[in-house]
Amino acid sequence: MRLSCRMSVSQLIAEPLLIYKKCENRHVLEERVTKLMDTVGLAQRLYNSYPHELDGGRRQRIGIARALALEPKFIVCDEPVSALDVSIQAQIINLMQDLQEEHQLTYMFITHDMSVVRHISDDIMVMYLGMMVEFCDSEEIFHNRFHPYTKALLDAVPIPTVKAKKERRLIKGEITSPINPGNECRFAKRCPYADDACFASTPAAEEVCPGHFVACHHVREINNLK
Repeated sequence: MRLSCRMSVSQLIAEPLLIYKKCENRHVLEERVTKLMDTVGLAQRLYNSYPHELDGGRRQRIGIARALALEPKFIVCDEPVSALDVSIQAQIINLMQDLQEEHQLTYMFITHDMSVVRHISDDIMVMYLGMMVEFCDSEEIFHNRFHPYTKALLDAVPIPTVKAKKERRLIKGEITSPINPGNECRFAKRCPYADDACFASTPAAEEVCPGHFVACHHVREINNLK
C-alpha cells in the first residue's frame, strides 16, 4: 500500500470523503475523520502526522480507515499484512475481524500466507496462474486437500515446533506462460501426475465431496476417491 508522503494522516483519510462529496462542510469532515481514526485505533495525536513518521502497522491502519470511509459492504484486501512483522500482523488481523463483525463486512482476502488465511477465512479458493484449482470452506481444506498444487502449498507452511518433521512436496518444472497459457491444465508442466489428458484440455471444477470443488483431471485416482 502506497500513501502519499505529501499528505498528513487526516488528509489521507479525508481524501475519499472529499472526492465523493460525503461531507457537507469542513466541521463534519473533521468529525468523520476523527471517528475513523478512533475506529481503526489511530491516536488523535497523529492527526497531522505524515506516513513516513509512522510504523508499518499504523500506515496499514490508515489504509483501513480510507477503505471504511465510504461505508462499503465488500472490501478487497490484497496482501494486507505481507510487509508487517508477525506481532503487527496479528494486531491488524484482529482489527479487521472486529471491524468485520461490527460493520457486517465481507472481505476478499488475497494472500500467499496460508497461516493468515486459516485464521481469517470462512471459505478458501486456491488459485494457480489465475485459475481456480480448489475451493471449499477453511477447515475442510486444511484437513482434506486434493489438488497437487494445494498439497504442495500447504506442505510448505512451517510448523512452529523444533522437533517437528514434515514431508514437503517440491514443485519442479517450467511455469506455464500466464500470457498465453493455452487450452491445458495450467499446473500440468509442474505436476507429477500430468499426462496427455492434462495437456489436451483445461480441467473443469468437480465437486468431489459436498461443497468441495477441485479442478483436476485425475483428482479421484490421485486421492483414491470413488
